[in-house]
Formats: sequence, structure tokens, C-alpha cells
Amino acid sequence: MNKLTQEQQQLILDFYFHCGDQVDIEAGRDLIAASPAAAGLYAGLEDALTDLDHIKYESCPDNLVDLTIARLKLLASSSKASNARLHHLLEQEQKTTVFSTSESAGKHSIPANSIGKAHFLRPLFEVLAAAAMLALIAGILFPSFEFARAKYQQVACRNNMRVLGAGFASFAKDNDHNNNGFSEVKVKAGSPWWRIGDQGRQSRSNTRYPFMLIKGGYVDGRAFVCKGNKKAKLFNSQTAAIAQLYDFPSHKNISYSFTLFCDKNADPLLCSRSVIASDLNPVFQKIRCDRSVFQKMDEFSKLELNTQLKQSLSANHRGRGQNLLYGDGSVKCVQSRIINGDDIFTVSGVDVYTGREIPASSNDIFLAP
Repeated sequence: MNKLTQEQQQLILDFYFHCGDQVDIEAGRDLIAASPAAAGLYAGLEDALTDLDHIKYESCPDNLVDLTIARLKLLASSSKASNARLHHLLEQEQKTTVFSTSESAGKHSIPANSIGKAHFLRPLFEVLAAAAMLALIAGILFPSFEFARAKYQQVACRNNMRVLGAGFASFAKDNDHNNNGFSEVKVKAGSPWWRIGDQGRQSRSNTRYPFMLIKGGYVDGRAFVCKGNKKAKLFNSQTAAIAQLYDFPSHKNISYSFTLFCDKNADPLLCSRSVIASDLNPVFQKIRCDRSVFQKMDEFSKLELNTQLKQSLSANHRGRGQNLLYGDGSVKCVQSRIINGDDIFTVSGVDVYTGREIPASSNDIFLAP
């Protein structure tokens, strides 16, 4: 068995932890497939680290940063109130009558404001210094807390996508890769793909095939909720009513957009290097939330792309980027919506949408809604 070089060992670690450049991750995968020594190292990592997934730990509460910021703001406001009270006392003291020295020294008036200043000068400076320190701390910590919260949400989102990737792989394996078992919920070409929550027999939403992961017990509702989406709402996948559902009850239960799966395009889940899911598509975000559209018509008002809609990134992470799930289960965070020259949030060559579009070709990735 040939000894692995340090560079080869690093490639295997990159593949195992899905870190580093995508080129290195793929090189690690190929190395494991070709080298018994590499395969042995990978198996050793699996044996040594798999049990860590079962260790119980107390997770950090989602609102820890919010609570800390709220307490700092409360402390700062309390200092401002104390400062105002000291100013008020100082003004009152300045209005008091003058004091005189003893008769032996003669009567010499001493201005009250001098006494007041001498009495309150030190406490006032201390309070002002404390207020300045709080302002400095707040200026340093608030952006740091916001950055930490954003990073936590981004990491949690990537973990969700890895869970979904594993769910898709297990579902496909159990269904012998026969259209991944999703043929019955494919959207027919020309039918709506955006009506999340429609429970009719005919598929009118592109979220029905991800929902089958919940119905089959491969994942639970938590995997579909991004912590960065403030409007998201967890779907209780343990309810007995799930057997009667064909789709998520509400658009709030799913924070991600999936590659459009219709009867006119090839199964995108069989292409390992194809993007199959991402953070919420920013183009159709408002349409998902407009309940009046569901009640009055079968298609939303025509939506024409403008510069903002063509350039926006997912709102899940405040427009700073989005996580992508690939067919091989890998996850990548990107700051662009253009992947291999293709805009993953729109259909190639289409600028006006009515909710019934399909990909222009097998290479045209379209994540919706």
C-alpha cells in the first residue's frame, strides 16, 4: 500500500469535511476511488468521527445575540437617564442661595454654582466617561454580534441542505433510481409551478417532490426552514394529518427553492454536478407571499424582470449570497447567482413570467419558486 503524501491527505480531509475549493473536493473524491490507501484513510475518518454526530449537547439559543444586544441597549439607556438626573440636580444646586464664611473672616459671598460644580464635577465626569465607554463598546460589539449571527445562520442553513441532500440520496436509493420516485409529482409543462399549499390531485407546485422527503420520513420539517428567513414557520412533520397532504401547507414552511422538475426536462437529481436547491429565489419572493393571488386566479400577474430582479441575491441571508445544494450532496456558499454562465433563478431567454415557464434546455437550471 503506497504511503499518501501530505497533499493527498489534505485532499481527503477537504472531501470529508466539504471544505476548501470545489476542485480540491473533487480531487479528493477521485483519489479515494482510485487509491486503496486513500480509501482506508477515508474509512478511518468515518469510523472515528461518525459517533460525534450522536453526542448530545445543549445548543446555543437562536435569540442569544438578540438578548445580549437588548441588555446592552438597556444598560446604555439607564446611563443616559442617570446622566439626565445629574444635570437636573446640578441646575437645582446652582439656583440655591449663597453661603457666607464666619464673621471673623468677614462676610464674603461664595457663588452657589462654584460649590455645585465642585460637588458634582467628579460624578458627572465619571458618568460621561461610562457613557462614552458604553458607546464605544456598542460600536464595536453590535457589528460583531450581527456578523456572528449571520455566520451562524449561514452555517445552520448549509447543514439543512446537507440533510436534504442525504434525504434525496436515500429516497433515490429506495426507489431504485426510477425517476427517483418523483414521477407522480412532476409538474406538467404549462401548469403552474408556484402554488405552494395547493392540495389538489394535480401537481401545481414545484415543492411537491421535496415534500415527499417529509412524507417518507427521510427528513423532518426543520430541514426546510432557514434561520435567516424571518418569515419562516416550522411545519410539524409529526402530525397525523400529513398523510392527507400532497404539499407543504404554506410557503412559510419552506425557505428554499428547488430545480424545476417537470415532464419536459431530464431528472435533474441524477446529475451529480447540477445545482438542485438554493436559498430562496429572490425573483418570486413577493409572489409566494401574496395570498390574494391564490384565491383569485390560476396564475400571478405577469412579472417582468428589471435590473434589481436580475441582480438580487437570496433574502435568506440579507442579499449577501446563497447556499447551493448539488446533486452529489455537496453544499457551497456563493456570492453570485450565475453558475457556469447560467442564471439559476431565471429561465434562459425569458424576461416576462406568468408562473408556467419551463427550462429552456437540460443545461438551463431554474430554481423555483
